[in-house]
Amino acid sequence: MSNDGTDTPEGPAPVLAVLRVRVDLTQDEATSMVLRARLFAGIQYISQQLTGTDPLQLDGNNWSLMLRGADGPELARKSFDAAKLLRERILVDLSLPSHIGVHAAVIGNDEALLDQALKHCEQLQGHAPENAIAVSPEVFRVLEGEVQEQLSPPAPLHGDTLPAALFPPKASAHGELLREELLRNLTSPSVRRLHYVGFRLQKKEPPSLDIFDVFVMPSVEVRRRSTPSIEALAGLSSDLLRQTGIDSPLGQLTGSVQQATTYLAPQRTTFQEAFQRHPSLVILGDPGSGKTTLMRWLAVVGAGGPLAMHAALGSTAPALPLLISVGHLAQIRAALGGETSVVEALAHLFHQRGIASDEAGLRRFLERSLDQGECLVLLDGLDEVRSEARADLMRWLEDFAARYPRNRFIASARQVGYVGLALPGAVEVELGPFEDDQVRRYVHSFHRAYRQWEEGVPDDIAADQEAERLLTALFANQRLHELSRNPFILASLALIHRAEGQLPRHRVQAYEIFARTLCETWGQARRLTASTGDEAQIRYEEEAVPVLGRLALEMHRQWPNGVAPEDFVIATLATALRERDGISDEEAERSAREFLHRAGKDVQILMERGPQRWGFLHLTFQEFFAAVGLHASESFVDEAMAHLFDPRWQEILRLGVGYMALVQKRPEGARRFIQKVLGHQETGVRRVLTETLKKQVPLAALLASEAGDALPVSLQNQIAEDFCLWLCSMPRLIGGPILEEIRLSEFASRFTPYLERMTQGEELSRRANAIEFSAELNPDQLLQFINLARSDDAANVKAVAVHLSRKVPRDQAIAILEALLTDTSSFVQLGAAIELIVQYPDHRRKTVDIILAHENLVLAFFVVAALSRMEGAGELAEEIIQSWEKSNDPDSLSFASLIREMPATFPSSQPRMHSPGGLLKMLDSPQQAVRQSAMLALNNSKTLEALGPLRQLTLSSDPLDSESAMTAIWNIANATGLHSLPPDSLESKNPLLADEE
Repeated sequence: MSNDGTDTPEGPAPVLAVLRVRVDLTQDEATSMVLRARLFAGIQYISQQLTGTDPLQLDGNNWSLMLRGADGPELARKSFDAAKLLRERILVDLSLPSHIGVHAAVIGNDEALLDQALKHCEQLQGHAPENAIAVSPEVFRVLEGEVQEQLSPPAPLHGDTLPAALFPPKASAHGELLREELLRNLTSPSVRRLHYVGFRLQKKEPPSLDIFDVFVMPSVEVRRRSTPSIEALAGLSSDLLRQTGIDSPLGQLTGSVQQATTYLAPQRTTFQEAFQRHPSLVILGDPGSGKTTLMRWLAVVGAGGPLAMHAALGSTAPALPLLISVGHLAQIRAALGGETSVVEALAHLFHQRGIASDEAGLRRFLERSLDQGECLVLLDGLDEVRSEARADLMRWLEDFAARYPRNRFIASARQVGYVGLALPGAVEVELGPFEDDQVRRYVHSFHRAYRQWEEGVPDDIAADQEAERLLTALFANQRLHELSRNPFILASLALIHRAEGQLPRHRVQAYEIFARTLCETWGQARRLTASTGDEAQIRYEEEAVPVLGRLALEMHRQWPNGVAPEDFVIATLATALRERDGISDEEAERSAREFLHRAGKDVQILMERGPQRWGFLHLTFQEFFAAVGLHASESFVDEAMAHLFDPRWQEILRLGVGYMALVQKRPEGARRFIQKVLGHQETGVRRVLTETLKKQVPLAALLASEAGDALPVSLQNQIAEDFCLWLCSMPRLIGGPILEEIRLSEFASRFTPYLERMTQGEELSRRANAIEFSAELNPDQLLQFINLARSDDAANVKAVAVHLSRKVPRDQAIAILEALLTDTSSFVQLGAAIELIVQYPDHRRKTVDIILAHENLVLAFFVVAALSRMEGAGELAEEIIQSWEKSNDPDSLSFASLIREMPATFPSSQPRMHSPGGLLKMLDSPQQAVRQSAMLALNNSKTLEALGPLRQLTLSSDPLDSESAMTAIWNIANATGLHSLPPDSLESKNPLLADEE
């Protein structure tokens, strides 16, 4: 693979461009021979100039010219240039009519694709008008803009099929295809250009930069892929386990297999590789991590056709990208009715964007395209839906994806609020923070693009000098350095550094500088007036923040995707202005329209996201202004307590506390609020949130990390101690992501003594977690913590060394894992073996040989079962299975048969479906595998009735049962929006949660 992530194949080039020409020669034989010779000389000359290869004469009148290479866009441009030269020579020099077709395709080494490309070019030539060049859409979309303007847009050449662009341009009786309308929308400025808050530099308007100029390819971590389920392994008997000397219950062993193969080690890979390897993706990331920018970039690249996609990502995708805001789609579904199909909602969505005059015709076109597998469906913002409706909407989208599995699906969501989405062949990938080289590339690209936008001409030398000054400032401060790993904050810091000459310590301070700068710009340059009199003037410094705060809050409540109709925006602004100033309804509406005009046109803190639809510049700004607006109306505490555990409100709570402590300089107010959160207890059915999940503890820690040193040291220490106890008592899949959010804050330095104390504690799971989390917080002591885990007497604690081995260099990791293969605990041996075969494929054979030498058949079974489901490991697994089948040992025969009977694939996020009542009965089963299957299914349910039985299971002495139950409760609470249910709504169904318990 090349440095830019595209394929660099060995052997034949992956892309073919073909040019086919037919010349109508005169019937006079002598004249024809002369013209044919001159024609051949011309074709051969052009061929030599471009490729150095000889053209192919198909028959007397038809010729073809083929170009091969790795760069599809370059080949496409060359083939079109060659076609124009050839047309000119035939028309001008020979005065002969011609019909020319040009096509290009990614073919790799596939002869069938080669034949298909040649046939398609033949069809183009056959239907090309006289003296015209018929250019396939694949070629047209990768031509430069000024070159595209020389052609008529793609339209049908033959009936309703065979679309092609024409040179010279020619009006089409059919008009432009719906496909071209959809693609043209994706290359419009609203999608292709990124807008930033404006600072008063050389231009008054805010920057508008091309996405290609500033985009940096992100890194990702694969979070989930298909694995054997506990249910599939439930046929093993406990007697067999005891006979073979295994030292852990079946559930623990299968849980070990699942953890090692489902949640892969956090080894980063490029997005290109994830895109190439997996049919569909769910992209997860924190606010500002670049999810929407990535989705927009994919849409714009996809609109360039398969050649552009192959050049950018080393792989192709269906030719029609559909960029969809899930929040907007949910609103359309709500307006049209719950029975509305996704395709109907999509047609309505695109029709609202001004695509197609006939919505019914657009719907039929989308149905045909989806049926034929021609779409790259980009679902942006799965979390931008009200929590109470989110699970139902995800099932709606899952049914849609299952109905059209031939298409490719990519979805995005914030980590908080994501409840799972099953797409065909999908894995979840998490956007990683920028590494130093990505930060450097982004800063240099941003400054070059900004300089060119600002001055109208490139000035790379000056831009690079400015970039280096910013990078020096970022890397000199550890906190700023870590903040810069978030792409959105990095862009903010770049603008602030240029405008202010200094950088803030905390993100809320960066957002406040943005708001203050906007206030200065609006306040000094423009005045928003409700009437012509001075008494009705609205100065932005005094009123813009509360007005925008009111709008942001109402949009957050009613339009969670961040885009609202203009009528709603005007009405909300008018209400805020009327209540503040006591002006008339007419004056308030006029003022609101003027406010929106200035905010949208001059500053663009508000942006038009579609015809008469508005949103904030970035969703983060909506959340920031919502928090600021709550403070302006002195209602932050009441509103925050009403939405305390709602994932959609977490950012507002965090930014609000940071604003209170660091911007408003109200540390006492921040202290009182955080203490109130820490001591909060829910009642009724919601008691499970605070008594079982103890959600108030991690929330208080997140808030403390925002407030920084504004909090008293004693309170910081109390929260740190409570959080560490909570962290080490919860399943890692719950506690780990929250620690990751806090880890880079100054507050995290207070965790070390409390975690160190727990590394010596008696409770095994806490001790294990404390060692692992201590290693994450103190990476310079990683080997010490690995040795601490290895020296522990408990197998569960020793297994931590397996997890920590992922963080050391390859050779050290392999040495650690191979040493653990000889441990006295089969549980530790299995964990080490699974880690080796997953992470180090070249050590699979050696690992299996060591395991087989132990003569522990059950241990070998789990290793081989995992191997049989891993890409590239099937041959090794088959070899062992066949040896067992040839054995006379009944246990070996039984294990071989069990592996053979396992399904070829397993669902990654949807276990076998059961009725809610059936799942509740399964929770009482004496068989652990059955209980585990029920809890796995409940992770994707809204079965509140299960909370009582699950709460009982959290008290189990078996760590797998207790952790699985806690995880199920956590997921059910998030999926059902339990935080917003009336306290006594379901007490009768949940006696274990009633107050009188």
